[in-house]
Amino acid sequence: MSDAKENIAAGLEQVFWSRGFAEPSVPDLRAGVGVSMRTLYRYFPSREAMILGALEFRHQRYMRYVHEGVDEPGVRAAEQLFDKLGGWMRMTEGKECFFRQALAANPDSGEIAETVKRHKSELLTFFGELSGKMEFASTLYLLHEGVTASYAELGETAVEDAKTLVREMFRRANESRLS
Repeated sequence: MSDAKENIAAGLEQVFWSRGFAEPSVPDLRAGVGVSMRTLYRYFPSREAMILGALEFRHQRYMRYVHEGVDEPGVRAAEQLFDKLGGWMRMTEGKECFFRQALAANPDSGEIAETVKRHKSELLTFFGELSGKMEFASTLYLLHEGVTASYAELGETAVEDAKTLVREMFRRANESRLS
């Protein structure tokens, strides 16, 4: 993305995050981003394109965040993932997944569905790499999605419980390898 397009996408992400995907009109989005209607449409020619731009920006931002400063693949890196997720959830005030919110508000959009699927697929791959065991990817994914969905109610308990389950998963795998 060019700098101008990225700045607009960042603004769109913030408007959608604070107001949801169903409510803000294109004029509301334009006002929230602080550009002219012409500039907004130059970079994002439809409301769906604006949502896709916000999703892409959020995807890149989240992937950078979860990759930063993690240990070598293994149990410690998998635990760090949930520490980072807890930090993300605190920053986002415990709101549920931005991608799932976009899809729920736009269930007939194939492009939004594909963008959400790509984001989740990249997370799944990353979780396998992070753990050093691709067979752990789906379990880490389920824990990640569960923490995201339940954080508003459970807070840090969700994070700590996920880390406990991660340690148990690695412990059992080591025991079965040794027997």
